[in-house]
Amino acid sequence: MARSRTTAPMIDACRAALEAHHARHGTIPSMAGLAKLWGYASKSSAARRVGELVEAGVLAWSADRRLRPGPAFHSGHPPSPMPDPGLDEARERWSTGYDGELTRAYMMTVRLLRLARSIEIGLARTAASEGLTAGEVLVLDTLFRAGPPHRLAPTALKKHFVISLAGVAKRLERLLALGLIERVPNPDDRRGMLVQLTASGIALLQRLVQLDRHSSHIMWPTALPEQDYRVMLDALQAAQALIEAESDDL
Repeated sequence: MARSRTTAPMIDACRAALEAHHARHGTIPSMAGLAKLWGYASKSSAARRVGELVEAGVLAWSADRRLRPGPAFHSGHPPSPMPDPGLDEARERWSTGYDGELTRAYMMTVRLLRLARSIEIGLARTAASEGLTAGEVLVLDTLFRAGPPHRLAPTALKKHFVISLAGVAKRLERLLALGLIERVPNPDDRRGMLVQLTASGIALLQRLVQLDRHSSHIMWPTALPEQDYRVMLDALQAAQALIEAESDDL
């Protein structure tokens, strides 16, 4: 994008403020929020700046006309990680009692557990917006991922589930009572029944997907540079394979 010498510093300043906001909150503000963030008197002024950032690939429009990070967001670099005094102290204490290899393992494990906990809190908050628990939403999502007609035998849920099957029966009963799933005959087993998403269940998932598009606990991978994303995804897949290779319970 061609920029004049007078507008270039202004665009860079707006970009820096936007990236700092996204690093703290994981969201892109509305047009009114951007005007406030950038100190503009009107949304129209912010809209002109947004147009320049979209042209530069810093921002992009989603299908529902909301702003999201574009391919050039963060200038190709993720935001600097926040200091973690608690974990730094833990590393020092581990290193005095354990060897370096074990300390490295503990550091990564605790970091992943913290990340997983943050994601779980976000999932619970999103599910609560529809009066459900995160576990109940995961049951609905499991049925959706099974593909049309979105039905499975209750005993087959574990194969598709992304978390433990514990408590699934209770979740199924509540989802049945809410009309989000229904029982249907199993065409391959006269004595068996399947559970299937209803139209209401699919509609609820679609509403939650729209929330997820603007939730940092879901969209954080899109803020990573492509190389970091691929490295992290491959590393997590390799880690899962290593753990599962030595466990019959996963």
